[in-house]
Amino acid sequence: MRFLLPVLLGFASLVGGQESTSNPLPIDPLWKSESFRKAVTGSYGIDSQIEPRITTDEEFYLDAAAKAMAEEKREDAITALSESSILPRSAAMLFMLGTLHFEEGNREEATTRLEEALALFPNFRDAHRNLAIVYVQQEEWENAQTHLIRAMELGSREAVTLGLLGYCHSVAGKHQAALDAYRIAALSQPEEKQWKLGQAQALLSLDEARKATLIYQEILEEEPADWNLWLTQADGWITLDLPIAAIANLDAARRAGQLSPDGTLSLGHLFLQNDLLDLAMQRYEEAFAIPDAIVPGKQIETLEYLTQLGRFSEAAQLLQQLPEERFASADSPSVEGRYQRVSSLLEVEIGDPEKGASQLEAWLKKNPIDGQALLLLAKYRESQGEREVAEMLYEQATGIPDEAAAAHRAWGNLLLAERDYEGAIEQWEQSLALRPSASLESSLEAVRELLP
Repeated sequence: MRFLLPVLLGFASLVGGQESTSNPLPIDPLWKSESFRKAVTGSYGIDSQIEPRITTDEEFYLDAAAKAMAEEKREDAITALSESSILPRSAAMLFMLGTLHFEEGNREEATTRLEEALALFPNFRDAHRNLAIVYVQQEEWENAQTHLIRAMELGSREAVTLGLLGYCHSVAGKHQAALDAYRIAALSQPEEKQWKLGQAQALLSLDEARKATLIYQEILEEEPADWNLWLTQADGWITLDLPIAAIANLDAARRAGQLSPDGTLSLGHLFLQNDLLDLAMQRYEEAFAIPDAIVPGKQIETLEYLTQLGRFSEAAQLLQQLPEERFASADSPSVEGRYQRVSSLLEVEIGDPEKGASQLEAWLKKNPIDGQALLLLAKYRESQGEREVAEMLYEQATGIPDEAAAAHRAWGNLLLAERDYEGAIEQWEQSLALRPSASLESSLEAVRELLP
């Protein structure tokens, strides 16, 4: 059976060492787009059917603010509105002031002013929409969704409202609703890349990877240097079980100098999964050569992949690049144990077997409940004909919940080799009770037939 490496999705976080994000798409660029700015600034005008009527006094201050904005004196516009004695009674002025504060990045002040505007005029459509935008930036998704839906109820059908509603649905895991919202947003604002990306993200989440990759390809034809998108498309290729296409995307980013060490490591895993060992080793060595660029757990994971495939010499070659002290000081205690197990296994397989066994014994004195280390040492002692020692180690491992099923099964194998059929049956039955296995069930039935 072909060994399948668990190459994780999420390649878009692997460009140039960028941190991954829990958000469904990179919404931040939306705030910088011309179409978004037009949608927000266009809301300064007042529609009397769904928004408050403007009095003569309000018109004076709004006009003064508008003139200051026309001269790009935004602070003067804010001052003109803020210092007005009628501000607390004017929903229109509070709305305009809140929107100005939003554009200046003053989110708390923007929230306060927009909420005050809505308190005076609850059906103020654009105030609902702009307040929702502020809440999105503050990652207050439920509040944002509430105001977006209210804006739609009041007649808002423009792309920003629908697109941001899609974004809120994505964060909440409502992918079909997100897809529907993004599609409508893209119809009225087709030049906005975020809505296309939103559709693709939703399609991936709905197991429609082929459609998602087509959208990514469309955007890449327009923006071929968007390396995040190259890697996001690789997610789609992996989902479609097209690893060679994913390799092509990742390698293109690598050759352009846009692939992080973690991304390079993932590329190596894909090469290894597709029996391209030499290329995999090149990528592994390239990734390992950058000190502290990859967390210790991922480095050990790479060695474990290689040993599971029986590539012991290649694993040992990489192990030489990893100082032991790096793993002793790792944040996770389990990382040091994994290091000790893999280094001991390599000694047993291609180095000094007794040295490897001694390493395991020393480790187990410090960590007696490391079930995997117990199993590894037990199998070595069994291979050396030390049955009683092996049985004792297997018995210890059966007391560790995570390894109990494997320990009972291995112990049963040992007893079977010694023609202790009843003992083997007993151990295998306990293994099956903990972890069902069709192959073990079949073996168990075959051994039962050997009993008188």
